[in-house]
Amino acid sequence: MGASPSVHASKSTETPEERAQLEPSINSITFNSDSTLTKKTKSHPPNLTGFNLIQHKCRKKKRLYDLCSSSKHKAFVNGEKLQDQEGDELSCEEMFDVYKECIYKGMQRDRNKRGLAPPTEESALGTFAEDADDE
Repeated sequence: MGASPSVHASKSTETPEERAQLEPSINSITFNSDSTLTKKTKSHPPNLTGFNLIQHKCRKKKRLYDLCSSSKHKAFVNGEKLQDQEGDELSCEEMFDVYKECIYKGMQRDRNKRGLAPPTEESALGTFAEDADDE
């Protein structure tokens, strides 16, 4: 995956990625008793299992795709085009593919962990596994 293009609409100067970086991440910062800041270690809620855990692990990728998609839709509604630095219309397809790959890989790991049979070729997960083998 290459670098994300800078995104702009005629009326907006922030890219979806910039907006995500600007939003505060209160959940990732804690205060120690001596008033120093520390960043929390990455942990998953203990009560999540199966697909809920997969969704939790892929949530940042989904958020980037959702920001891109909603920005593109907002520009469309306003009669504008969302463009990259070269002036080409922006596509959110790459972000969606990254999110989809995260979900499918999580599903494969979960199936393997539970000792389930391989997915059928006709299923979405089977098609994904087949395409991954071809690459």
